[in-house]
Amino acid sequence: MPEVRLITPITRQSTKKMQVAAYCRVSSNSADQLNSYAAQIRAYKKCIGARDDWELVDIFADEGLTGMKSETRDEFQRMIRMCELKQIDLIITKSISRFARNTKDALAYVRKLKLLGVGVQFEKEGISTLSMGDEMLLNTFSALAQEESQSISMNQRLSIVKRMELGEYVDSNAPYGYRLVDKMLTVYEPEAGIVRNIFALYLQGFSTSEIARELNKLNIPTKAGKEIWRPSRVAYILKNERYIGDSFYQKTYRETTVPFNQHPNRGQEDRFYAKGTHPGIVEKDVFDAAQILIEKRKDVFAKATTQNIYPLTSRIQCSECGSFYRRRIVSGTVKWVCSLHKDDSTACDSNYYSEERIYDGFISMVNKLRFSEDNILGQVISRLEMTLAAMKRNNLAARDLSKSIAELNAKLLMLEQLRSKGYLAPEVYQAQANEISA
Repeated sequence: MPEVRLITPITRQSTKKMQVAAYCRVSSNSADQLNSYAAQIRAYKKCIGARDDWELVDIFADEGLTGMKSETRDEFQRMIRMCELKQIDLIITKSISRFARNTKDALAYVRKLKLLGVGVQFEKEGISTLSMGDEMLLNTFSALAQEESQSISMNQRLSIVKRMELGEYVDSNAPYGYRLVDKMLTVYEPEAGIVRNIFALYLQGFSTSEIARELNKLNIPTKAGKEIWRPSRVAYILKNERYIGDSFYQKTYRETTVPFNQHPNRGQEDRFYAKGTHPGIVEKDVFDAAQILIEKRKDVFAKATTQNIYPLTSRIQCSECGSFYRRRIVSGTVKWVCSLHKDDSTACDSNYYSEERIYDGFISMVNKLRFSEDNILGQVISRLEMTLAAMKRNNLAARDLSKSIAELNAKLLMLEQLRSKGYLAPEVYQAQANEISA
C-alpha cells in the first residue's frame, strides 16, 4: 500500500472580502430628517461590520435632494464612478425609493451595475439584483416608488396653489433685500439700501450695465455671495414686484410627470397676483416709473433685428483665413465675400465670387460624384476601408483584445454544452457565465 504524507502549506491564502458600500438619502434637510440620515449611517456601519466576509468601502449619502434626477446627486454619482473603477462589489440601500424614484433611472443604473458585476441589495423589498428573477420585481417596485413620488408632488402642488389663492404662500427662496423670519419675508436693511439705490440710479438714466459696473466697483456681493453683478441680475431686481410688497405667483410651472421639468408659465397654469403680502422696499410710484422707463428703452434700443438665412449662409469658408463668406449686392449682382476681406481688404487676399458661379460649380461637382465613370465615391470608400483594415492589422492592442474576446466566447460555448448535457448544475453555470460576461 503506498505511503501518503500530508504536506501542509506554510501560508494559507486568505479569502478576499466583498467590498460593500451603503447608499442612503433623506428627502429634506430638516432636523428630523438629518437625524434619520445619521441613524441610517450608524445602522449600515453596524450591519456591514457584523459580516466577516464584508468590508466597508464607504457610506454614500445625499442630503435634502430629490430622488427623481440622479445627475443632481453628487454622492450617488461618486458611488457609480467607484463601481466603474471596480472598487465596490455590492451596494446595500434601505429601499428602491431611497435609491431612485424614477423607474427609468433605477432600471438603467441597476442594469449598468449588473454588467459591472456589482449587485444592489434593497433591504425593505428583499431584492438582490444579482438574482436573475428579480428584475420584474424591481420594475414593479420602482414603478410604485415613482407613482408614490408623483402622488406626493401632486398633493404638495395642490396645497401650494391653495395658499397662492389666499395670498399666504411664501417662497423659501427670499429675494435680494429680504430674509425669511418665521416663514415671513422681512426687510434686510443692508441689502434693501442697495435695492433702493439701483432703482434711483436707473431712474437717473443709468443703464443696467452701468449699474452693475458701479456695484462691482464698490465690491458689493450678490445674494449668492458672488462678487460680480451682471446686467441681467439688475434687470431682474428692477422688474420684481416683490420690492413693492406684492407677490406674483406661479410665473413658472412644473410638469405633472417625471422628471417634473420646469417651464415659464405662458398661460398653461393659473397665475395669481396678491397685493400687500409683505413689507415693501421701494415706493410704488418709483417702481411704476421704472417699469415705464424699461418699456420705453425697450422700444428704442431693443428692436428685433431679423437676419436673412440663405442656402449658402455659414456654408462657405475662406481658404485663406478661415472666415465664413457673407452675401453682398455689388452693382446689382449677388456676390459672396470673406467677412474679414469685406471689413479690411488688406487683411485677407480672397476675392468676391458671384452666387451664380458658386451654384454652377456646386452642381457640376454633384453631377461628377453621381455620374462619373471613374466612380469617385466608390474609390474613396474603398481606400478608406483599406486604410481601416491596415490600421486594425497593425494595432496590437486591438488584435489582443479580439483574441481575448474569442477565447471567452469559446469558454461560454463550452459551458453551455456542459449545462445542456447535465454535467453542470444551473447555479454553477450561472455563476461562471456571469463571471465571463463581466
